[in-house]
Amino acid sequence: MNKKIIYLSIIIILIPFMTGCWDMQEINQILFPYSIGIDLNEGEGERYVITITYPNINAIGKNATQEERIHIVSTVASSVFEGATQLSTRLQYPFNFKMLRVLVLGKNITNDAGTVKEIIDGMSRDFSISKKVRILQAEDSAEDLLLSIPNAKRQEVIEGTLFSMLSGKRSTSRYTPITLTDFIREIDLSGVAIAPRAATGVEDIKFFGGAIFKDYKLIGYLDEVQNRALTILKGKWKSDLVVASFQDMTISYITTGSKMKRKFIKNNEELKVRLEIRVEGALQEYIHRENPTLNNTELIEDMEKAIEKELTKETNEVLEMLQKEYKSDAIGIGEYISKFHPKVWKEVGNDWDEVFADMDIEVDIDVKIRRRGLVQ
Repeated sequence: MNKKIIYLSIIIILIPFMTGCWDMQEINQILFPYSIGIDLNEGEGERYVITITYPNINAIGKNATQEERIHIVSTVASSVFEGATQLSTRLQYPFNFKMLRVLVLGKNITNDAGTVKEIIDGMSRDFSISKKVRILQAEDSAEDLLLSIPNAKRQEVIEGTLFSMLSGKRSTSRYTPITLTDFIREIDLSGVAIAPRAATGVEDIKFFGGAIFKDYKLIGYLDEVQNRALTILKGKWKSDLVVASFQDMTISYITTGSKMKRKFIKNNEELKVRLEIRVEGALQEYIHRENPTLNNTELIEDMEKAIEKELTKETNEVLEMLQKEYKSDAIGIGEYISKFHPKVWKEVGNDWDEVFADMDIEVDIDVKIRRRGLVQ
């Protein structure tokens, strides 16, 4: 038999088996949640209250047939995934968590380390969930926070309101977004991770400060200014506005960049770390009646010192709180020593919380004003 006929026969036989996946689902027959909220159930029944938000595809596009842009559903369950399974039986289509973007932890759930660890571990093990999911702590309940989204002025149908605020594109350091992977990594390395807080307003949702988790348990909070100071101490400070007092007036300084160097010093049994922070920026707002053009070099240097004083005060206050009140190395000193001074780390690693609490940490901040703004 001709080889061409044989090959053609084989191809014809294989064609029916190459038509596609037998279990394929159309995209409009799948629900893609972008936020999950978890609270402890304070009533009778299962352990958790699971709240899920997902977009209403009928409200997307020019030919939208509905106005309600998102759907929010809740149930009580023993786990996140059981809750999703229960909810899917009440809805037209099943859930797919591939597009999940935000995990919201209710306040009443974060006081128990085992519970938080169980939730984080379960989310990280699921292959369909992105490890870049952002973690957020609600000031009160996660359910109330998610239910407030439809009333918020700003809504992003595709990516979700919360994710659009946590995407890392913002220049503020008043809160710091953290992913699922980074949360686990920071807990593993230093025992401490900081997640941003969120509260509901009259017509909007506000993000502010941070919730301090030590070994997966909530131990305290940072306000917005303290969170900025923590960002400076970690060497991750980006653009932000600093307000400082100067000659009975107020100056506004916007940072355009910063760098930090750590220097470790061991003198016998005493350990010391010096944080050298260099900041550059521009004057945002200042009026000086006697010298409106700001050409006086000495005047500029005095302004720089005023800003340095303000930032040094903020960072030292946060250091005091982390060392004495929480004994929590949230600025990564232990990670730095373990990487670059492993012999020292072998000596102090097992008692790091106590060592960190007593360590001498010196902060040296140098501010430069590179631009002076418009003449007032």
